[in-house]
Amino acid sequence: MLIDSLYSNNEQRDNKKESPEELLKEAHFLATCTFERGTKWGSEMGFSYECLLESTFTGYLLHCKGWTSVYNYPKRPAFLGCTTIDVKDAMVQLRKFNSALLQVGLSKFSPLTFAVSRMSAIQSMCYGYLALQPLFTISLLILGTVPQFCFFKDIPLYPKLTSPWLAVFAIIWASSLLQHLHEVLSSGDPLVTWWYEQRIWVLKIVTGSLFGYLDVVLKWIGITATVFRLTNKAIDKDKMEKYEKGTFDFQGAELFMIPLGFLVLWNLVCFIGGSWRIVVNGGFGDMFGQFLLSTYILVLSYTTLIEGMRRKG
Repeated sequence: MLIDSLYSNNEQRDNKKESPEELLKEAHFLATCTFERGTKWGSEMGFSYECLLESTFTGYLLHCKGWTSVYNYPKRPAFLGCTTIDVKDAMVQLRKFNSALLQVGLSKFSPLTFAVSRMSAIQSMCYGYLALQPLFTISLLILGTVPQFCFFKDIPLYPKLTSPWLAVFAIIWASSLLQHLHEVLSSGDPLVTWWYEQRIWVLKIVTGSLFGYLDVVLKWIGITATVFRLTNKAIDKDKMEKYEKGTFDFQGAELFMIPLGFLVLWNLVCFIGGSWRIVVNGGFGDMFGQFLLSTYILVLSYTTLIEGMRRKG
């Protein structure tokens, strides 16, 4: 019906000028999407409507049906688009992405069950990692609160500084940091990029990913429904200048910064209290692992929060 209407309008365009009422009527008809009823659009044709993250989910379904991807990186950009340029819009978009990904990961289309027999094991694991990535927020919140509380209460969780078992934890932690550092340097970026990406990773996990995870939980227990959140597409000159300079713009992102603020205050209180216990009672070797972890998380999150407060002020 829509196609017929478009053809009809095109044929009459030279002979008749559409009135505003007719254009408005056509726009209302287009917005209803009723012309797709009874068709294969959204199921077998076009993007899939099963998920708000339609592009990723459609590609996933195509791979499940046997399609393969090819690497195409032309010298001339094949697609030009705009990205988010401030923290608020970035977190809104990240919240939407993580919510949709986690819903796929926990649904009947989960890559760990639905895709196992439809693609290679490695590819299904990659999709599984992508879909379940929002669960990182649970592990990071535990890692950013429990060891610090135990440090404050003088409860050792990691091997002593003199224990050879501490090397196991140190090697795993250092290897992950060095792998990221290698990826940054091999891409031609400076060392400071590694530091910025470490900070951004913590910011993303405890803000946008956390809210996306909560959206899935609240929907699962029936408190909220699926909400399609939009990001600002207008170009703001001041924000663009900050973005091009690599400066965080926290304007309007106060709600998203609450978890990060809690994480900073929690780590700061536990760090001061635990350090005071070490000064008074000793036992630095027993608490070295938690001292180092608390220091690292505090530096990563504290610098980001302070920068946001300074920019807002």
